[in-house]
Amino acid sequence: MARIALIGNPNVGKSVIFNELTGLNQTIANFPGCTVEKKEGELSHEDQMIEVIDLPGIYSLSTHSIDEQISREYIITEDPDLVVVVLDASNLERNLYLTVQLMELNTHLLIVLNMMDLAQGKGINIDTNRLSKNLGIPIIETIASKGIGLDELKGKICECLTSPNLAKPLVWNKKTDENIAKILESISPYTSRIEKKYPLEWVATSLLEEDDYVWELIENIGVSREDLGPKLTKLIDENFDGDAIVPLVDARYEIVSSVMTDVQQKYTGRRWALSDMLDEVLTNRFLGIPIFLTIMWGVFQITFTVGAPLVGLIELGFDKLGVLVYYLTNLMDGAGNGINPISDFIVGAVINGVGSVLAFLPYILILFIAMAILEDTGYLSRVAYLMDKPMSRIGLQGQSIIPMLLGFGCNVPAIMATRAIRDDKDRKTTILVNSFMPCSARLPVYIFIAGAIFPATAGTVTLGLYVIGILVGILFSWLFRNTLFKGEKSDLIIELQPFTSPTPKSVFIKTWNQIKEFLKKASTIILVSLMVIYLLNQAGIMEYLGRGVSLLFWWMKTSDGSAISWEYGAALLSGLVAKEAVIGTLGTLVGSPEALGVAAGVGYLIFIALYVPCIATLAVIKQETKSWRWMLFSLLYTTVVAYAFSAIFYFITRAIIGV
Repeated sequence: MARIALIGNPNVGKSVIFNELTGLNQTIANFPGCTVEKKEGELSHEDQMIEVIDLPGIYSLSTHSIDEQISREYIITEDPDLVVVVLDASNLERNLYLTVQLMELNTHLLIVLNMMDLAQGKGINIDTNRLSKNLGIPIIETIASKGIGLDELKGKICECLTSPNLAKPLVWNKKTDENIAKILESISPYTSRIEKKYPLEWVATSLLEEDDYVWELIENIGVSREDLGPKLTKLIDENFDGDAIVPLVDARYEIVSSVMTDVQQKYTGRRWALSDMLDEVLTNRFLGIPIFLTIMWGVFQITFTVGAPLVGLIELGFDKLGVLVYYLTNLMDGAGNGINPISDFIVGAVINGVGSVLAFLPYILILFIAMAILEDTGYLSRVAYLMDKPMSRIGLQGQSIIPMLLGFGCNVPAIMATRAIRDDKDRKTTILVNSFMPCSARLPVYIFIAGAIFPATAGTVTLGLYVIGILVGILFSWLFRNTLFKGEKSDLIIELQPFTSPTPKSVFIKTWNQIKEFLKKASTIILVSLMVIYLLNQAGIMEYLGRGVSLLFWWMKTSDGSAISWEYGAALLSGLVAKEAVIGTLGTLVGSPEALGVAAGVGYLIFIALYVPCIATLAVIKQETKSWRWMLFSLLYTTVVAYAFSAIFYFITRAIIGV
């Protein structure tokens, strides 16, 4: 099977193109040996089956981050049959820098000039044929968000795989060319063994940049660094004052400028695009945050309003399914009511337990659709930009905002995403506070409990829990950066994604991937944990464990003045496995949590919002910090913080409303 790789700068529409090429024939995994996520899919076109790899969005192949390392290593070591470079037509000159680096690797390239409508909206006309001729690379124009040009892209991919071509040789400026020639002369004793595996000119430019990864590659095939290293150091010292990186970057941009000759024309008839006008409002320092909170409030209100009738239907269906199980059991054993240990287990552990989780699927589905739409429009990158300044003032690093936002989906990949943060203090701070970010697994728990106790204001309560999680994360970010991890703060460098219209297919695929993971989790981890909880409950062990936990909340009183029962303690224990298991446990043991009352309900929800998300999160903290100490620290401090804030909010609520 032929294999192609998609590569490009962040926010150029690469994911939309990947989704359009592969549809539902895609999987998500990690690159071998690391936790950077990769997407794989299959494209079927013109009787060809093609494997498609979606590489991380990067600006350069220089190894400043793990994403850049992964992309470059994949292209070099895996040698895909074709590399499809996705460019933003409205920012062509900057995007072409990555293309020049790929040309250094002598890879077979196909360029996708995406977002042509945005370029036209900015008054930019591009002569695609001239650009293709200047580069020696075929180019396809697309507007991926509208599905325009994608059929032509599929055909061109098949054509390039059948008849591959190499781009034109790069024409360097005189000084760079002379120094590349000197390096090629220096490595001439090793030329035969190097060129069998790697492009010689790329090795030369990488050695000019003193790239340790390339040194490692050529040392593995017998090149002596002890022999060659001093010669190259002397060359760089004499010709570049000890640093050739900046001159080499400038040389690449000179190549970009040369291939752009007579390619792009700008006219001033439309200086203000709709995207510019929206940015003036949505990123305004006074209006931006209130607008963001209003949008999120609206999302939660829609989630509850639209989802409630569907949830009721699913709950009714599971109730009827339980009745059916007892009816069928009665037909089989003739016991009169069908009640026996097996039917009780099926109904109690599987139907009531897992059914309590699956009943909230409509809420999750609606929220995922809304978030996919916000992401595809480009709004979420504005949120990162908007929140950077106020958060950085109190300790949260600019580079840390993206992993924090990812925590809204799942804390595990969010913590993995901190590998893009270069500073170790920034990275550890982000890892330790990410647990406070309200992951999607907490959402059904919020809905279940808030919907029972605050039916009229469940959406507002849920949004409040999200805000509290974020504020506590900010607070402890400031605390850690001024105590455990003192040091200089880094700035956020982020490119705002152009506003685009989400395609139904892209939104569907993103939503389906999230729902698929939820269903997989419900049918494995949650199902097994609820079965174990049911059996422990039948044996009386769960009551013993739950009672121990509930005693820690001796100060928390329900609406009738009694202490919370052991079932609520047992639910918190099950939440360590997966937060959704809290619903299953409560659904199995108590049914509705309405009896908690308002004050106890608030305190209980706050504890769930802040204590450690799940065992998987603890495991990835240990993996990313390479330390049991930080994992145990995270477990203990989040539990203590959750306990303290739970008590604070409980007593404040009780003082205000009295119950």
